[in-house]
Amino acid sequence: MAYAMSGAKGGGGQEPNFLFQLVPFIAVFAIIYFIMIRPQQKRQQEVRQMLQALKVGDNVMASGIYGEITKIKDDVIHLKIAENTRIRVNRSAVSARTSPESGGSDSKE
Repeated sequence: MAYAMSGAKGGGGQEPNFLFQLVPFIAVFAIIYFIMIRPQQKRQQEVRQMLQALKVGDNVMASGIYGEITKIKDDVIHLKIAENTRIRVNRSAVSARTSPESGGSDSKE
């Protein structure tokens, strides 16, 4: 019935194919995926791998605090941030591995 009604208008022009109407939407989605979603997923995977690879003796930054890992138990990491000062942080609080020179517990300032 819809076909019969569209023919009754007598516009003379053909409606574009449904697939051609979808092309701009697919292109926009592809651009958004490659510019925003894919880099974010790649970064999350790198962070996940870094958190799994942490080991005792690594220097890390957790919630803005630099320290050296002294103990790891499940998701709790013990950090030495100064002489005789140790804190416990959740593994997910570690944002980056650092070098000992970048502000770890051995720095002399």
